[in-house]
Amino acid sequence: MRIVFIALQLVFIIDRMHVRIIANPISGGGRGPEVAAALASALEARGVTSEVRITTRAGDAHAWAKEPGADCVVSVGGDGTLNEVANALAGARVPIATLPLGTANVVARELRTPTDPVALAEFIANNNTRSIDTGHAGDRLFLLGAGAGLDAAIVEVVHATRGKRLSFLSYVWPAVKTILGYEYPRITVEVDGEIVCEDAHYVIVGNCSWSAGIFRATPKASLDDGLLDVCILRKLSIAKILWLIFLAQLPGFADRRAVTYRHGLEVRLSSTTNARVPLQIDGDPAGELPATFTVKRRALTVIAPPTD
Repeated sequence: MRIVFIALQLVFIIDRMHVRIIANPISGGGRGPEVAAALASALEARGVTSEVRITTRAGDAHAWAKEPGADCVVSVGGDGTLNEVANALAGARVPIATLPLGTANVVARELRTPTDPVALAEFIANNNTRSIDTGHAGDRLFLLGAGAGLDAAIVEVVHATRGKRLSFLSYVWPAVKTILGYEYPRITVEVDGEIVCEDAHYVIVGNCSWSAGIFRATPKASLDDGLLDVCILRKLSIAKILWLIFLAQLPGFADRRAVTYRHGLEVRLSSTTNARVPLQIDGDPAGELPATFTVKRRALTVIAPPTD
């Protein structure tokens, strides 16, 4: 009888889920380690073992997510940390969870992921998963989207000057300076082989509706429709930018005359005049145009509430 009891204990230990928690220490005003520890405690209370790792440099999250031994990997931080984890695990069977602590937390907003460690632990323990699409720019995967032009120029400035802790205010002054000095090189947009525009000033390729972070630039996009959405803006000025950001908060943004909107499987962006056009992917600098974007349908497993 004792042997049977020990055997049952061993089976229970072997079958216990193990979660790897990867936290960005500068996200959430430096609360990453504290929140990660709270999640670990909540998981332990539900019979789930875990380990906490704190990143020290770019690339840590990607490398640790690829290591074997985890039944689920949790990103504690912003969309950048989550992007590293997603790039490591796309196509794998290991589900990803996110505990949002970043500036925009776009993916968590789209997925309606709990922001409370205890609530997220419950979803993980119950293995509440769904599959979502991934966008691709060459070998690089994205969940939110890519921006060519103004927002990418702002992202470059922010990443070159940012300090140890990030907040929404970290973006304000760099954004103002960039907007005032930006010259708007023209962009050619091609969707599924058709040239849609040759004089765009700003283009967003979205895998989800909040692809531009602070506003829903691609409001018709869905994380599981197998398509990329493209928002094209022309003839921009400071006044028009402010007006469009306001309009984006209202219904019908994608159908307004000032916006050209498309869906597609493949999107190609290039500089119309060979001037340099900066590119950002999921809020991180990604070089410059030309770039080609594709989509893989439901290539990533995530911990999230079910869709309505």
